[in-house]
Amino acid sequence: MDSVTRVVIRDKPPLLDAAVLRRRASRLVLLAAGASLATQFYAAAQEATGSGAHVGAFADVTFILVSLLWLALGVLVFLQRGGQRAGALFLLSAACGSIFLSLATLYRHVNIVNSALFAAGLLLFPPFLFLFARAYRSGETWKWWDSLLFVPSIILTVPGTDDLYSQHTSLLWRFSMLLVALFLLGAIVQTALQLGRPLGPESAAGTRALLAGLIAGTVPGVVVFIYPLVSTGSLRVQTVWLSPIILLFLVSMSYAVLLFELSEADLILRRGVVYGSLTFVIAVAYGLLGILLSASRTTVSTPGGSVSFVLVTVAVGAAFTPVRRQARRLVDWLLYGRETDQWGLLEALSSRLALVMEPDELGQVLVDEVTQALHIRGAYLLRRREDSFYVSQRAISNSSPRRDTDSSPLQVWPGTPVEEALGEPPSALLLIHSRPLTSDRHSRTPAKYAIFDDARIALAIPLTTHGRLEAVLCLQPKLAHDAFDSDDLKLLAPVIRQASAAFDNALLFQRLRESLVQLRAAYVRIAHEQEAERARLARELHDGTAQEVANLITLGTVAERQLPADATQARETLLRLLTQAQEAYQGVRRASHALRPAMLDDFGLTATLERFVEQFSESTGIEVEYGPSDLGSVGQDVELALFRVAQECLENARKHSGARHISLVLSRNDGHISLRVTDDGRGMGAENASGIGLSGIRERIESVGGSIRVEGRPGAGVAVTADVPAGEQA
Repeated sequence: MDSVTRVVIRDKPPLLDAAVLRRRASRLVLLAAGASLATQFYAAAQEATGSGAHVGAFADVTFILVSLLWLALGVLVFLQRGGQRAGALFLLSAACGSIFLSLATLYRHVNIVNSALFAAGLLLFPPFLFLFARAYRSGETWKWWDSLLFVPSIILTVPGTDDLYSQHTSLLWRFSMLLVALFLLGAIVQTALQLGRPLGPESAAGTRALLAGLIAGTVPGVVVFIYPLVSTGSLRVQTVWLSPIILLFLVSMSYAVLLFELSEADLILRRGVVYGSLTFVIAVAYGLLGILLSASRTTVSTPGGSVSFVLVTVAVGAAFTPVRRQARRLVDWLLYGRETDQWGLLEALSSRLALVMEPDELGQVLVDEVTQALHIRGAYLLRRREDSFYVSQRAISNSSPRRDTDSSPLQVWPGTPVEEALGEPPSALLLIHSRPLTSDRHSRTPAKYAIFDDARIALAIPLTTHGRLEAVLCLQPKLAHDAFDSDDLKLLAPVIRQASAAFDNALLFQRLRESLVQLRAAYVRIAHEQEAERARLARELHDGTAQEVANLITLGTVAERQLPADATQARETLLRLLTQAQEAYQGVRRASHALRPAMLDDFGLTATLERFVEQFSESTGIEVEYGPSDLGSVGQDVELALFRVAQECLENARKHSGARHISLVLSRNDGHISLRVTDDGRGMGAENASGIGLSGIRERIESVGGSIRVEGRPGAGVAVTADVPAGEQA
């Protein structure tokens, strides 16, 4: 995956949709935003003309810029959500909030208009934010009783205006600030409660992001701004903190509301939280050091101050790893609701890919592990078959939305469109769906890539062997966010390279197994043909040659009776002829029986071996101890293979070992038949264990699915054990 073809498809609803402006409710909301903007210009004009009490040029400009940014964020969220209820509530909250913030530096300028606008903005933006948090994912419509939430704020605006104008506080002022805190904390609580409902992966991730944004954006304001006002009853706080607190709120809410509009949202969130956490730890550590040095009236140039600086630096360095680990855990919770270790999962996959597997097993391991590691909705593997591709393996995440699990891709894909989409040479294809700015920038999926987009594929990765496209790993969109980011591609790159090599090995392994199966089938076919030829020769010997020799013996016997009594010399010659004819007859019978024992077909293996052992002992004088067993139903191929093993072992003992005693044991256990032949002969070395005879019986045993083991050493005899599966179709 050294190169990736990125295709951006702008097919989502446009950000600036004219249909939003045609709705009356939307126009009213935008009118409120315009009134807020006019108020900010009004405040800026007072600052510029000097009629306001300046806190400082930097603070004045900062407050105005943050106010404009707050309103701009509200408008962006309103447009991003298509003017729906949640977007309208957020814009109204931003409009009210930017009004009070733009007037925050004018608290010394006693003006009834400024006081009224400041009080109204401060008291009205929290209930709008509260309703926005409830409507963000629930999709609830406006209820008439929602208006009751604004009654306390509207009522308290009058005494709040009076307190600000008269520059003194009352009990109602404290109650007003407490109400603001309750609305902000209530937004956090109800967002947390929404996580207890059954939500889809994307909705759950958005709700968790909103919860984190509300906590990061409102809790510092409650602690630093509202708590001093409530506890002291003062109208004055350190306004220097107000602008950074609101800026933190805007950044947090931008993350929560707009994050998933970006194609690399995961990457932005991951790095933003990690680096933000590290920066926060550094700032807090050195800030506390500065406070301590200031309180003790020392500096870093003194011995005590320098030692403290070094200790804080060491502590910050030691905290880097645990802080980064906890930040990553937070990111995992925000995106997926649980902790995950992508590197660990992919390392485990890499270890499994190092093993030699069948292509189907390798494909299933690949799709299962990648689906789990990257938190995607599903994955499947396309395998080449002649001029087309087929879906060989598929994995679906347990958290995947129903609409994706119910939609099955084509089982057979035409090869030409797949190869054209991936290019030559094949490269990974990344499809990114984005939101255009206006409707005239809307675009459709290029026809070249439609085959993957129609199957909801976000990332298609080719697996090539020797320059030929053998398979395609197709990954569906991620659970929390559709697009794959650059970190995901970096994680996948080494794994995919290893997967291509493993897939090449798997194909070679499969072809080798197929070749072995073909060779084994060929050997079985040849063995059957040999046995058929042996049977034919046995019948010819028995029915032809043996009968002719028998007739010759009969004629010789008749001729011997017809000779006169004094023909002694002729009688001796004839007796020698009869003796040789009888020996030839017995030899023909033995050869016929050795080629194809007729008893094997009529009486089975146990009886045939018993008869064969008796004849062997009689003809050779070697004592053979035979231990038969009830074998039950045995396939003909198995019986013949075991008989040939016994035949070969006894003949080897007669010819080569000089044995005086042979043991032959036949038994059946757990669906397997075992034949063990041992002798007390001179044994053999390792160089004799692969002779032609032993190789032949080994191939015969393996052809019926069995195995054979030969044990022997010089001077200690030989033991041959054959083990085969029983049954009619071994």
